[in-house]
Amino acid sequence: MELSYIQNSVSVEGVQYSNDGTVTVNLSDNRKLKLAQEKWSELGQPLNKKLSDKEQKVLEQESCFTLIQDKMLSFLARREHSAEELRRKIKQNSSIFKIVDSSELIERCLLEMQEKGFQSDDRFTRQYVESKLANKPHGPLKILAGLFNRGISRELANLVLNELGNQELWLKKSIEWLKKIQKKGKNLTPQALSQKLYQQGFAWETIEKAVVIFHEMEKFPDER
Repeated sequence: MELSYIQNSVSVEGVQYSNDGTVTVNLSDNRKLKLAQEKWSELGQPLNKKLSDKEQKVLEQESCFTLIQDKMLSFLARREHSAEELRRKIKQNSSIFKIVDSSELIERCLLEMQEKGFQSDDRFTRQYVESKLANKPHGPLKILAGLFNRGISRELANLVLNELGNQELWLKKSIEWLKKIQKKGKNLTPQALSQKLYQQGFAWETIEKAVVIFHEMEKFPDER
């Protein structure tokens, strides 16, 4: 449904209540606006009367808010999202908000999602880090870059990463990655191996130790 410009001599011709807590408002210009029943009640349920420009604008805004809310809930039903991810995805769908400036409505909706526990940057960050640690080896620098790109603060990102990871873990992960490279039949120089680890986001201190340990393991395979 597209929102359209405020028109004169528009009235509410009917409403349909839904079990999901929303109401569809049928306007005399054939538009159908979906908004929360609570908001409809706050507006005084202006049925069968001409709407002022202000009343039309409020209806437009609340309908836009409901669209944003539905979109956010749909995204969150699939996986955890950071607040910034939701902002970007909603703005990518801005074609459905042709008239109403949705920026303030997005922030209002995000706040409501957070207050209800539907969205949490802390929960997203922990799940993101855990997934990266469980799958293809990712070093701390690459994980941090991914979190920053998703709008997670440096403070929160470092806090969670320090809780879930440590130097021993990063060293173990880096050696595992070198073993996987070796299994592919690639005989790389220490410099090339170091570069591979750097591309995966490992710190140089960890890389130097990993390459040395890995080559020692290759020299004495029976002692692995």
